[in-house]
Amino acid sequence: MSTVESETARERNKAIIRRVFDEFVNQGDFSVVDELYGDDMVDHQPLPGAPEGLEGVRYTIAGLREGFPDLHVTIEDISAHADHVVIHNTWRGTHLGDFLGLPPTGRAVAFHGVVVWRLRDGLIRERWGIGVESNMLAELGMRRLAPGRRGGARASRGAAVSTVTSLLPLLPGAAGRWKRLQEELAGPRLREYEASRRRAGIVRESFWRQGSAGADVVVHSLEAHDPGRAGRRLRASTDPFDTWLRTTAVEVYGIDPWAELAEGRAAEPGHGWTSVTSELTPVGDA
Repeated sequence: MSTVESETARERNKAIIRRVFDEFVNQGDFSVVDELYGDDMVDHQPLPGAPEGLEGVRYTIAGLREGFPDLHVTIEDISAHADHVVIHNTWRGTHLGDFLGLPPTGRAVAFHGVVVWRLRDGLIRERWGIGVESNMLAELGMRRLAPGRRGGARASRGAAVSTVTSLLPLLPGAAGRWKRLQEELAGPRLREYEASRRRAGIVRESFWRQGSAGADVVVHSLEAHDPGRAGRRLRASTDPFDTWLRTTAVEVYGIDPWAELAEGRAAEPGHGWTSVTSELTPVGDA
């Protein structure tokens, strides 16, 4: 490919990504998905519960626009190299709808992020979000999802961190109690929660409520250098907050998720555990 052709391709790719934000994200025009994305599209940071492929792309943006009806993304900088496009952007919106199980707070949020795209033959094939999700959740007061950012459990550069994920079906009639639990952890008990996770050595923990075949399921994800040891610490803890959280979890899920983690075994039927290991680089103080 000649220099002129390469430059033309880069400008075409940047124009495609601008349309994603201008027409799809900001205006809610879902018709552009079939035009701009390839059928083999892979989103590496979708909303939890998103299906694969193009339906997952629609699911993620629909979820964001439901939670933030006035969502608007401003592209601060855009660059292209070969078949990749990098966006530095600012996300703004008002939390007026249910978002990942968090009821509307009415809070106006503004946060920054980086999104990397890979295109081929004029169609989007892959997407990576860097800092978008964590910055958004922090703005919503959900810093409990990353307690390590406040210091005690901060990871060192290049340290191996294991991510353990489980599916926790809510007990019948427990949806309201689960929502109140999330509100408590995000509000009056946030500092207790963060202190608890620092003591256990947990770098990041999240809970996402999703519908599954007519049942409510919570995706529980935990990152730690040694998840089993973190689970054992929480199971053995006599701290009043830890005792309260374990008891409440049993009321909501029918099990203690951290006790299951401590045993290093598969959870009860319907609670499928998976684990991956990643390299975590440090982040600054929140």
